Amino acid sequence: MSRPQAPTLDHTWVLDPHAFAIGLEAHGRDRMPYPLTFRPEFAETMEIHQQRREAAGHRLAQVYDAVLDRVFRAVLEPEVRVEIQGLHGSGQAEVVRVYAGIVEDHAALAVQATGPTREQGGDITLSVVPLADLAAAIVAKLPRLHGGSTQRFEGRRSDLETATFARHPTRLSPVEHTQRFFRRPRIGTGEITVFPGFQVDSRPTSDGKAFLWLDYPDDGRYLLQHHDTDNFTVIPGPPAELEHRLSRHIAIFTDRR
Repeated sequence: MSRPQAPTLDHTWVLDPHAFAIGLEAHGRDRMPYPLTFRPEFAETMEIHQQRREAAGHRLAQVYDAVLDRVFRAVLEPEVRVEIQGLHGSGQAEVVRVYAGIVEDHAALAVQATGPTREQGGDITLSVVPLADLAAAIVAKLPRLHGGSTQRFEGRRSDLETATFARHPTRLSPVEHTQRFFRRPRIGTGEITVFPGFQVDSRPTSDGKAFLWLDYPDDGRYLLQHHDTDNFTVIPGPPAELEHRLSRHIAIFTDRR
């Protein structure tokens, strides 16, 4: 399979989800790369359905060129991909959807705006980013928040359901500390996963490397790294640390190519 040439870096495209889906179909794919989403409106007749498809195809054709064609190829056939989905805002009602497809020394970055519901995404902004700048570009697209005040700690998922009884009036045991930390209300939650290669269907794979962000009101952001099914580490997650962690995860897979 020949590698797509790097698109120029000064282009940005904004496509509605239907037009983006038509572009994917033109490249032989019938599903959106996770976590991007498109749910077509209900059409009362096949004629209405076809009219909407034709209108979406026309909107795509107005901006489609050789550069955007290479962007679609990078989205669909990356050497390494980054998938990000999260929730934020009041009641965590707004959805974060970001996808990046890496080919050689550049990446096609797709950012989907929040739609009318959690399940429906909005417009998709496509851009081309040098690989060296990708982590910073992604962090700039995420909800911004300063790092939390609690220092790094280790915990276990099994501790979250363990019955505890206070043993000291002022000092918390490690289990008590873990439970108190996670039982606070959050204003944001998300997962960032880096995978090798591309995915052709919706079946989940276990070959990626992931970490979470957790946002707490009146405190800040934390990053959670699972080590296995039980053990994890939590650290404060200011923007610089988030960028550093994401860069490391990307490098794990790009260095293997």
